[in-house]
Amino acid sequence: MVFDNVKNVSLYYGLGDRFHTALEWMTRADTSKLKSGDRVDIDGDLIFARYFEVDTKSPDGAMPEGHANYADIQCLLEGDEAVGYALQDGRAPAKAYDPSADIAFWDVPFSMIRLKPGDFYIVWPEDLHAPRLAVASPSRVRVLVVKVRLD
Repeated sequence: MVFDNVKNVSLYYGLGDRFHTALEWMTRADTSKLKSGDRVDIDGDLIFARYFEVDTKSPDGAMPEGHANYADIQCLLEGDEAVGYALQDGRAPAKAYDPSADIAFWDVPFSMIRLKPGDFYIVWPEDLHAPRLAVASPSRVRVLVVKVRLD
């Protein structure tokens, strides 16, 4: 997992061409005309983004998710949010992998990291994450999620 702020995004361009493209796009994205849930193709299915305006949820009962084929780059644009984090560490998911959505869920304890607007994190398949967790009480957040194909 990488956790940082967009002011340092160029430090991660060396992760590869797809990450360079995804991170550059993320820092320049104009979300003013997007609706929550909209998908933006950056390079087809190799790199795409989704924009969300959603309410955070209580960490109680949250199940971290993981992906097999994509890395997630999640950036908090506005609001107050935490993300839960745990390593997969060879554990089997509690909810089976859905290949059409590239997602599975684990019922494992996790640590929480608080984000402020402009913070982003990158997670790979071994990184389980529970996004959009409430810090104190549920609140509205605006988030960009950029998906980077790993093959």
